[in-house]
Amino acid sequence: MITLLSIKKFPLTILLIGACACQAGAEIYKIVDQAGRVTYTDTPPAEETADPLRLPAINQIPVAKPSETGAVSAEETVFSGYSVVNLVAPVDGSLVRYDQQNIVVQLALTPELQAGHFVQFYLDGATYDLPVAATSYAIGSLERGTHSVSARVVTAEGQTVANSQSVRVHVQRHFKRN
Repeated sequence: MITLLSIKKFPLTILLIGACACQAGAEIYKIVDQAGRVTYTDTPPAEETADPLRLPAINQIPVAKPSETGAVSAEETVFSGYSVVNLVAPVDGSLVRYDQQNIVVQLALTPELQAGHFVQFYLDGATYDLPVAATSYAIGSLERGTHSVSARVVTAEGQTVANSQSVRVHVQRHFKRN
């Protein structure tokens, strides 16, 4: 049984209960007994002192239905190429400090990497490891000095689809003097 005290503590709960009951098509009744206690129920009371509550209408949001005409399946979509192919990390001319073991190379692609396409990363003009189906990769064990990093999007057959720009990184390492 819900009392006036519990209604004051949990007004949102009462509202939600009432909203759920309204959706089910049931009436909500407010009953005030002789002691002044308020009770809410969905069962019609026997006494005449109960007042049916009018709850506000529930907001309904229309759902957009996909059109059946002109719908193109994913298999029928023709890939027209990448509009953006940029290395966003590392930044050109950045410094790799002595305590940093790896650099993460990140390639920004628009649209995202397509199925059947892979990214081949390059270090100093030579391929670095195998092509991967990801747009970021960690390159490690860099020697001291300046290096160039780039990437290409390739197909499974090895055909180049897109090229990124080349960025330079400067690797700082400790060295031992004799």
